[in-house]
Amino acid sequence: MDQGSLIKIAVPSDDGETMSDHFGRSLGFIVYYVDLSNSKVINKEFRKRKYTEDFHGHHYGYHHEHEDESVTSPEEAKKHLDILNTIKDVDVIITAGMGPRMISAFISLNKAVIIAYDANPDNLINEYIKQYSNV
Repeated sequence: MDQGSLIKIAVPSDDGETMSDHFGRSLGFIVYYVDLSNSKVINKEFRKRKYTEDFHGHHYGYHHEHEDESVTSPEEAKKHLDILNTIKDVDVIITAGMGPRMISAFISLNKAVIIAYDANPDNLINEYIKQYSNV
């Protein structure tokens, strides 16, 4: 991850305000534009995912296990690609949890993945800024 002065941080969300507790089933992502040289958020936007219409009838909070972790179904691949496309320009992803295939995908794209949770994602962003700002 390039630690230039301006970075983008994505947090999964269903409403653009609170953090979703299920990365893969979130309806979108809050993307924070952070200026580390000045230790502040300069912009924030909610990016809705395109591929959210069918999560196998599972409601939020329901967790399932993949039958074979070494095989990705075409439907699962579409969901992963949708996530990657939605936040392809971010530098950091902060999430309550993430499967090993997505973690591997983000790491291979030089993205940092941080596992943390707070219903109010602004708190997580402020903690990140405290740790990594240049001030």
